[in-house]
Amino acid sequence: MTLHHSSVLAQSLAVSHDNGESLFSNISFSLGYQLTGLVGRNGVGKSVLASVLVGDRIPESGKVVCNAKVGYLSQITRKQERRELGTIADFLRMSAKLKALGRIELGSCDQADFDLVGDDWGAGDALCLQLQKMGLPPEPFKPCCGLSGGELTRLMLWQLFGADYDYLILDEPSNHLDRAGRQWLVEQMRAFDGGILLISHDRLLLEHVDEIIELTVEGIRHYGGSYTSYTRQKELQHAAIERSVVNAEKQVLQIRKQYQRNMEKAQQRAAQGNKLRQSGSQSKLLLDGMRQSAQLSASARKVQFANQLAQAEQTASELKAQFEQVKPQQLVINQSERRASSVLALIAVKLRYGEGSAINLFLQYGDRLHLTGSNGCGKSTLLKTITSELTPVAGQINCTAQICYLDQHFSLLNEQQTVLENLQRLCPVYSNTELRTMAAGVGFRRERVDLPVAALSGGERMKVAMLVVSHQKGETLLLLDEPDNHLDLDSKQILAQALATYRGSLILISHDDCFVKEVGTTRTIALGDSKKSSPEKAMF
Repeated sequence: MTLHHSSVLAQSLAVSHDNGESLFSNISFSLGYQLTGLVGRNGVGKSVLASVLVGDRIPESGKVVCNAKVGYLSQITRKQERRELGTIADFLRMSAKLKALGRIELGSCDQADFDLVGDDWGAGDALCLQLQKMGLPPEPFKPCCGLSGGELTRLMLWQLFGADYDYLILDEPSNHLDRAGRQWLVEQMRAFDGGILLISHDRLLLEHVDEIIELTVEGIRHYGGSYTSYTRQKELQHAAIERSVVNAEKQVLQIRKQYQRNMEKAQQRAAQGNKLRQSGSQSKLLLDGMRQSAQLSASARKVQFANQLAQAEQTASELKAQFEQVKPQQLVINQSERRASSVLALIAVKLRYGEGSAINLFLQYGDRLHLTGSNGCGKSTLLKTITSELTPVAGQINCTAQICYLDQHFSLLNEQQTVLENLQRLCPVYSNTELRTMAAGVGFRRERVDLPVAALSGGERMKVAMLVVSHQKGETLLLLDEPDNHLDLDSKQILAQALATYRGSLILISHDDCFVKEVGTTRTIALGDSKKSSPEKAMF
């Protein structure tokens, strides 16, 4: 294929929230024939920027010039969006052909069916085989809403990489993917014959990019090389700006001290003049002239000082803005009130989807279980079964604790309500002042608590959901289905530290080994592989 030097060109883009708050402004950059990583803090506007680039959202100002056929993977966070995809065959636009094949096999002689099939008589078998190779259910008419998050992501990526696109924009493509899926994604990106904009916080993926651009409140910053190179450049940049901030603050202090010294000298001269006037040793006319001259000089020095101080303070303020000295976020999880040693027991439980073997699982107070396994093995199904959202095919479940469940799609949040309204509904024992303080701790300060959840990024939604999960009263069993998805690296660390201090019981699903280690899980159980279960409390 032939690509222009710049496949996508963004010129002076500006976007605001519905409440008028500016998200970003004056954003300009170009994307060429390479693998580019886009990084930035949660809520800075990365996903919104992606939607502007593909034309799904119109900016308040600026424009996008596109010289390529662009494919787009957006973050799917709502169950309704998943249902709208239809079946696997619908999504791949093969439904009509496969249905025509089915009718012909049943004896149809309708010419329209033969026209739909053409010469592609093996389409159904070929599709089932390919789905199986991809680790997906070989069932073309299986609803996409019945796929796991990882399975759906892989299906959508497979469709994008196989289509005739010149350029791909992938928004958090590794969310929900297991280790094998992430490695497959890396291989697909490196083999793709075109350009890619990768929006991600996944260090594994970002190590394979050719350059990184960072979206900040100050605009776009460019960094050459992979994630390792980016972090090295960021460290040097922050150190240089920090030194400049220190020097600028010293300059402000020196100007203030010099002005104070000048004021003290002027006061001393004025005192001497008063003594001479009282002594009568010199002419009052001469002394009045000297006093007037001194007053004019003092006035001029005061104006000069004010100008110097204003310029120095502005320089220091601008440098601080570049350094982005954001107030550290914090998340504190309420501690469970220990009442019983046994928290959860699963006896010979068979899941409706995924793992076919009977599951025996016993969880005691303080147990911190890491639930792992390949996409589609039934991890999310197990958590939904524990919450009674799904009924098991067989077996018995006993839970003595209150359950707080955070799924992959933030279902506990009402998208039409604001951040504060969701907290009021889900954490009713707290006052508005307490809720605002909690929200400010994870970045929702002042008017930001009045933003509707629908306007938040995936990472911001996860922060609100984790606030709810972390402020439940009583003995609580936390069920966390990939809570680290969508979060930027700083937020991941904050969440991991909060979970590490939680003394109650939790079951965690995550494909990020670093995050799991930081949380401090005490046991790991792999669905579909009994050999990986803890010997003293084996699942199978």
